[in-house]
Amino acid sequence: MDIYKIGCQSNMTKLGWGAFASIAVSLAIASPSFAQNAISLGRNFRPDPATLSGNGGGGKSIASIAGIADNCRGFANVASNHTITLTETFPVMDILVYSSNINDDPTMLIKGPNGIVICADDESNGRNPQVNRRLPKGNYQVWVGSKTINQSFAYTLSLSEIRQK
Repeated sequence: MDIYKIGCQSNMTKLGWGAFASIAVSLAIASPSFAQNAISLGRNFRPDPATLSGNGGGGKSIASIAGIADNCRGFANVASNHTITLTETFPVMDILVYSSNINDDPTMLIKGPNGIVICADDESNGRNPQVNRRLPKGNYQVWVGSKTINQSFAYTLSLSEIRQK
């Protein structure tokens, strides 16, 4: 068995492969999960709705990220918050952003295949961005913004094959 020495000067510790495996598992558990950033969905996915969470807002105009001004409100980070991969065309995909804080005012930008650009703001109950439409298979980038520049807030992104309220 190979033994490696880890430590500094006189406080040397001998560790075998089992100890390294334990350390690796501990680091994996302690590390932040990036699984919330991406999701791949096929038709009839479960659970429905599928949810992702994150922090919205930023300093870049969503209209400038979108490349169009039509209904593209708010500010987000330059990098998208999520990547959604649809493995099939969805006759109906409902995408909703909501926050538990009534003072947050989220907006949303979706960029997809074939030049699809969708901006949303206040479609759900006059407060939350929501998109409900047919979406072809492909990769979609989603930005969650705030109406106020550089305002950060926690949100949930909910994806469903039926209209959400």
